[in-house]
Amino acid sequence: MTTYLSQDRLRNKENDTMTYQHSKMYQSRTFLLFSALLLVAGQASAAVGSADAPAPYRVSSDCMVCHGMTGRDTLYPIVPRLAGQHKSYMEAQLKAYKDHSRADQNGEIYMWPVAQALDSAKITALADYFNAQKPPMQSSGIKHVGAKEGKAIFNQGVTNEQIPACMECHGSDGQGAGPFPRLAGQRYGYIIQQLTYFHNGTRVNTLMNQIAKNITVAQMKDVAAYLSSL
Repeated sequence: MTTYLSQDRLRNKENDTMTYQHSKMYQSRTFLLFSALLLVAGQASAAVGSADAPAPYRVSSDCMVCHGMTGRDTLYPIVPRLAGQHKSYMEAQLKAYKDHSRADQNGEIYMWPVAQALDSAKITALADYFNAQKPPMQSSGIKHVGAKEGKAIFNQGVTNEQIPACMECHGSDGQGAGPFPRLAGQRYGYIIQQLTYFHNGTRVNTLMNQIAKNITVAQMKDVAAYLSSL
């Protein structure tokens, strides 16, 4: 009887030892798996805002039709380049399209339907993605007449016509900052179109409506020639 009990206790002890070892192995594997998941999550988080980050679904489903996958090469002259554009500016414009407060003609036709499908998270993801695209927007290589005159207007304004210098908000090199968009290398046709909208009030922006109210079509073309050449 004693021998039987001793052997039984021994077997129970061995089982307890094996159970403990299996438990430790399970805990170790769980810890390693959890650590790996944290690492992947950290890498994915770090990739946001990186030029190497995968494009949000909306880029391939909607944006690329007009703006291209990277926002550098647009199909139409009145479609803006988005690569390198400032995040805060892009977020503000997408929200304005969504709530219809930006109601210029082409925006209403093309961007209102697209923006309706975007929530705040998707807007931020799109702004992050296009802001991160490198290299930044560059000149198309096409030289338009009036670049020299446009540079003077951009940097100095036209005092006697009450047209302030564009560089006061957009920077001396047209790079912009924060809510003021990057204009360097932007499409010639798009710049003229938007200045026209600001001039006639079709696109509502208190600051730009005031700045553009006295600008002539010829001056718009000169400024566009200069900015598109950068």
